[in-house]
Amino acid sequence: MEKVNYIIQLNEAFERFNNDDRIKQGHITLYLAFFQKWNREYFKMTITINREWIMEKAKIKSKTTYHNYLKDLNDWGYLRYYPSYHPARGSKVQMSIFFSSDGQKMANCVPEPGQNLVPSYKHKTKENLNKLARPKNELVVLNFFKENNWPVMEGKKFYAYYQANNWTLSRGFKIKNWKESAKKYVEKGFKIKEEYTSPISGHLDNLRRFDSRNKDYGQPL
Repeated sequence: MEKVNYIIQLNEAFERFNNDDRIKQGHITLYLAFFQKWNREYFKMTITINREWIMEKAKIKSKTTYHNYLKDLNDWGYLRYYPSYHPARGSKVQMSIFFSSDGQKMANCVPEPGQNLVPSYKHKTKENLNKLARPKNELVVLNFFKENNWPVMEGKKFYAYYQANNWTLSRGFKIKNWKESAKKYVEKGFKIKEEYTSPISGHLDNLRRFDSRNKDYGQPL
């Protein structure tokens, strides 16, 4: 039996689903069907599966849909699928362990001897998506602002604001690409102010902003 914390493992799986734009409802229900089977077998390293049982639990009726979703979960690192290609032998699945029972983050499981591992390059897309969810630190944000010739002070404000809000949007959704959020912040933030700034004085003429009529403000009231 592997050292797997049921709640932490499942929470981490849902967190990854939330940050993965490729995931559809069918992927989630199929993963949960495998997870149920895995839990019933006390989190063994590999489990032997029955396709009909898994499809029933996942509410999937088409074999083609089942295999397409299974291939995706395999390619994206959520599990490892080892087909038997034999009608009398069940195929095997190895679930990726995200956390151990003590809460420590772990790498994906190592497959059994003789089994082929999915090439690591197929996981790069997933890793890049996770890196874009939030910057590593403030310096990364400031460098990004410098590269785009944006004021560094605005970069500090941007980082401080979203760091305080755990990199979530106003409606509670988690940011999936902080660089895109930075661009929107720039476009809707200080650039809007620049459009209303006088090219001569560098300050807003508040009187003319609300009244476009020609007036002689040098005359006494």
